[in-house]
Amino acid sequence: AQDTALETMDATAKAHIGIQKLLQAEQDAAEIVAKAKQDKVARLKQAKAEADEEIAAYKAQRQAQFEVFSKDKLGDSGAHSKTTQSATEEELLLISQQVAGNKDTMMNMLLQSVTEVSV
Repeated sequence: AQDTALETMDATAKAHIGIQKLLQAEQDAAEIVAKAKQDKVARLKQAKAEADEEIAAYKAQRQAQFEVFSKDKLGDSGAHSKTTQSATEEELLLISQQVAGNKDTMMNMLLQSVTEVSV
């Protein structure tokens, strides 16, 4: 009876040791999975940061190209504005001179047409 009790205790101890090994293996596996998840998250964050940097660099490059294109096609807006302003002033001065030169002639023509009666 004592031999069977020892065998039962041996079997129980072996089962207990086996359960402990399984629990330890499960814990180790859980740690490995958690570490793999952390590594994956870190890699995704790094990839996102690198992609954001590439996007920012590409955006800056395209903006610079657009500015060069705009200056080539539209001209410098400040210079264009000054040119337009001076051309407008010159044209207004010319019109004022023409009005001053033709004012007396036009007044006489208007007075003559108003005062003449044709029958």
